[in-house]
This record gives sequence, C-alpha cells and structure tokens, in this order.
Amino acid sequence: MKKLALGTLGAVLVLSTIANVRFGGWAVVTVEKIPDDWVVGRPLQLAFKVRQHGVGHLEDLTPSIEARSGSRRVKGVTWQFREEGETGYRSRITFPEPGDWQVTINSGFGRSRGVLLPWSVVDSRAVTPPALPEPERGRRLFASKGCVTCHVHRAVDIAGEVMNVGPDLTDRRFAPGYLAKFLADPSIKPPTNGMARMPNLSLKEKDIAPLVAFINAERKLSNR
Repeated sequence: MKKLALGTLGAVLVLSTIANVRFGGWAVVTVEKIPDDWVVGRPLQLAFKVRQHGVGHLEDLTPSIEARSGSRRVKGVTWQFREEGETGYRSRITFPEPGDWQVTINSGFGRSRGVLLPWSVVDSRAVTPPALPEPERGRRLFASKGCVTCHVHRAVDIAGEVMNVGPDLTDRRFAPGYLAKFLADPSIKPPTNGMARMPNLSLKEKDIAPLVAFINAERKLSNR
C-alpha cells in the first residue's frame, strides 16, 4: 500500500511538471479594439491575442468568452485567425437584455484570462451615450490591454489573474511625453529593482493617449 501511495504521488508530480512545462506560467490577454456601443441583440465582436509572459504569441489555443450581469450568464464563440502573417483570436457574444455586463475571456492557456470592466449594454432604441472621457477610456484600456495582469491599480478593481511583476501604479504619475514614449517602446528604460522588463504590447497611439490620461489623473507626481 505504501509503495502504491508513493507511486501515485510520483505520477502526480510528473503530471504537474508536464503541466507546468505545457502552460509555461502565465499569459497576458490583450483585446485589440472594443466598440463603445454595446446593444442588446447585436453581436459584440472582439479580437484579442494571448501572449505568454506578455511576449510570445500563443497559437492553437481554445479560448472561450462569457459575460455576466447579476445572476445572468451568457457564452459566446471564439476562433483563431491568421491574416497577413498575424495570428490571433476573434470572439462573438450577444447580450440578451440591458444592464451592466462584465466580459471574461478565458485564454485556454492555464488559468490566464482577460477580464474587462463592466460595460453598459443598452436597448437598441436607447439614445447613443456620450463619448467616454479620455481618463475613463484609459481605465477601461488598462483592463482590456492586459496592464492589470502585471500592475495593481485600485481604480481598476477586477477579478483577474494579477502576477504583480510590475510596480503598483495607483499613486504614480509621470511626465506625459515620457510615459507615451515608454508605452510605445518599453525598451527605452531597462528594468530596475529586480522587476521584469515590461513587454511591448504594440499599443497604438489611439490607445496610448487615454492610458496616459488615466495613469496621470489626479495623482501625485513621481520622479521615478
């Protein structure tokens, strides 16, 4: 019996090792673009990428997408695409009723997932909501671009997988020009204090400006 128990333990350890090699720790889910208007009965289409440790693009995964509003839960569909040498995933999900819906993308890579901030879904007859202010758009991008995977920020409180490999940005503020350049090309600043280098998520200018506005909003200036 003792030999059997030891053999079982050994098998579990081997399987755990294989799983760790297969899953390689963690990944960052980055959503490419999110429409402002979410409408009941109109399929929401999202494109996203899964990057191992925020760097290497992962292919041939089986992601899934779901949304919750109170006790309601709906699931969508996902599929992989390859266009012009680029690989990623697309998803489609339809909301059955108005309300604040939170979308979760399960990457298919271990427990890594992307969680969006709750979004207001409106009836098709509702008046188009006003454009989002830049800091609020940046707050939502902080979640959808995967920044929240590595950085804590109290203004983005969502139940995702947080690795805490980057600094807490809650009370940090930076020179806007420098921060914009850094987000476009993180290699301009080497990692410090034993922290990992920030990966280049190929952020576009239209994403960087709102992120800068959000990170710098009403917080003390940091010289670091």
